Amino acid sequence: MVNTLSYKKVPSLLAAALLAMLGLLSMHQEHQKQTPYVSGAWSGVKDVASRLAEREATLKRRIEAEELLLSFTRAQMTRYYWGEFASSMNELGISVGEPFIAKLERSRSDTMLWLRPEHGVEAYLAIVRRDSSGTQLETLHCRGNLSQLGQPFSGTCPDGWDQFLPRDNS
Repeated sequence: MVNTLSYKKVPSLLAAALLAMLGLLSMHQEHQKQTPYVSGAWSGVKDVASRLAEREATLKRRIEAEELLLSFTRAQMTRYYWGEFASSMNELGISVGEPFIAKLERSRSDTMLWLRPEHGVEAYLAIVRRDSSGTQLETLHCRGNLSQLGQPFSGTCPDGWDQFLPRDNS
């Protein structure tokens, strides 16, 4: 009777073994199909993370630049009230360190602060000048592409730059 049961179990065991092998083969093929997708998905996540980090750094620089431009504008207006525009950032009591390089230009009727980032592509400009009647001061804040930094311009912001109002965080 033991031999009869063994012969009856052989087809079932063979079928089970065959199904197990087909299942393992199928899983292996599915894994191979998914591997490029998974690695592509991870590289896509890395790209997104990189872009987000770059965007965050740009926004941080923008906030720092706006604070510097606002401080510069207020200090120059105060200095002009007492006689003339300051000729250096030290005279204004403002220090510009990383992440910017500052260039201050002045004349009898206006003063400009150009901010160039050490990293990034967005540059900034603040202007304080006498209005056309010469009785009041007006201010202007601009941001734009680094390639236009320091280029001559007339009127408002350099070509391709945007005028903005800095946030007052005081």
